Amino acid sequence: MGFFRRYPLFAVLLMIFFLVQLVPLNNQDKLSKSKFSKVILTLTYYPQRGVSVLSRFIVRKWEKYIDNVGHYEENKVLKSNIAKLREENFRLSETELQNKRLRKLLNFRSEDEYEVIAANSIAVSPSAIKSQVIIIDKGSRHGLIKGMPVKTHEGVVGKVYIVGKSSSEVLLITDSLSAVDSYVQRSRERGIIKGDGSKWCVMEYLEKASDIIVGDKIVTSGKDGFFPKGILLGTVVEIFSTGGNIKAKIRPNVDINSVEEVLVINKEPEEFVISEQEVVVNE
Repeated sequence: MGFFRRYPLFAVLLMIFFLVQLVPLNNQDKLSKSKFSKVILTLTYYPQRGVSVLSRFIVRKWEKYIDNVGHYEENKVLKSNIAKLREENFRLSETELQNKRLRKLLNFRSEDEYEVIAANSIAVSPSAIKSQVIIIDKGSRHGLIKGMPVKTHEGVVGKVYIVGKSSSEVLLITDSLSAVDSYVQRSRERGIIKGDGSKWCVMEYLEKASDIIVGDKIVTSGKDGFFPKGILLGTVVEIFSTGGNIKAKIRPNVDINSVEEVLVINKEPEEFVISEQEVVVNE
């Protein structure tokens, strides 16, 4: 009631509207077009039009809301389907990439003079001291022993360092403890490939007159008792002098940080040598 006291004109108009709705227009009034009929029609036009416009507005809004709810639910379903398709596509892409890698490994495996044991890289070393180490899912029960060489179809990865029953640690060629007797493929110059503790290797024990240039490929010599001869190690990217000798910076041919599948060469080392200090270079 307080509302009508504050707005008396609105209350009067509202009462007139309802009273007008109660007044019938008989056929005679409609036909005679009396002034009373015209007044009633005039008075009822605007309220009725307002109610009609408001009703249509509310109906449109409600229909739009219902339509939006339907689209929202449809969008949820479509987004869910798209997410599932993307996930499935990702799995298929990953499977295809893995199949390509495995086919390369199998082709490379068939050309190997030694039997090889396929393994997966499952982790990196948990030790901060041995950062250049990966863990593979094969161990002593699969025939692995300490010192066995590890490679991929792209080249040398490292050597089996610690053997467990079902898994093993592989010391990567980029580790500072690693040492591999090697040749310059082009000129047959010989040296020792040692890791620098990060992602590079260094070829040491090269005389200044050694025939080695940037771009040369470095391969295993087969004279260290570990790797068979002729497996690719990397590429020379820089040459620098150190005293009376020269050294060559080597980029490993295998991307050590992305190794997933490897081949362990089933070759017992002639004698276990892990560091370059223990490798004797002689012809």
